[in-house]
Amino acid sequence: MIGIFIAFSIFFSWLIALTLALTQVQLTGLYSILHYAWLVFFIQFLFVGIFITVHDACHGSVSPRYPSINLWIGRTFAFIYAGLIFDTLQKKHAKHHLHSGTHLDPDFHQEGRSSLIFWLLRFSKQYVSVRQILTMCVFAQILMHGFHLAEINVFAFWVAPSLLSSLQLFYFGTYLPHRKLKNLTFTDRHHTRNFKIPFFASWISCYHFGAFHHRHHLKPRLAWFQLSKNE
Repeated sequence: MIGIFIAFSIFFSWLIALTLALTQVQLTGLYSILHYAWLVFFIQFLFVGIFITVHDACHGSVSPRYPSINLWIGRTFAFIYAGLIFDTLQKKHAKHHLHSGTHLDPDFHQEGRSSLIFWLLRFSKQYVSVRQILTMCVFAQILMHGFHLAEINVFAFWVAPSLLSSLQLFYFGTYLPHRKLKNLTFTDRHHTRNFKIPFFASWISCYHFGAFHHRHHLKPRLAWFQLSKNE
């Protein structure tokens, strides 16, 4: 039950922070956005948490004892995060674990195009669809015209944190642990590694999935909050 409790703690923290930011904060321009940058980054961190919960659901670790609840949380959180279809995401993520670091891995870069930008473009092509973009545009229109929220607030506190969280997830959760380094080789077929950073940095960067990525591949059913406790 701890996984369900943590999942909904993240969700309600995100919902409350986002609601207050959209309805109670008055933005007038760039300076005011910079003044509330801390709130933008806090919501971004919670967006990352929403997706990490989706990722855990892909492995059945949000609610191991109740698969139907795990599936419901995965599907709901995936749609809330960015209009994602959980079942499609789960199938692609299974391929990532099965063929990690090969040309069959949807998360990996193309041969000879391992730079950050080319890798990000291929990654985005695998996971971002026209349907998803249209869904998010509809969400934005509902927020602005259905709930009459200020456009600048919707951009600063919903659009920007969502996009930034996806970049954060890619950089810390895919690029850093899976990239090839000249002076280091991968130890097994998972083609990934752990990297040592302070506990707090590991948590805020990617809920431990960056720093303990190899451990995640070895024990994929460990929830994010268990990774740092199972060396």
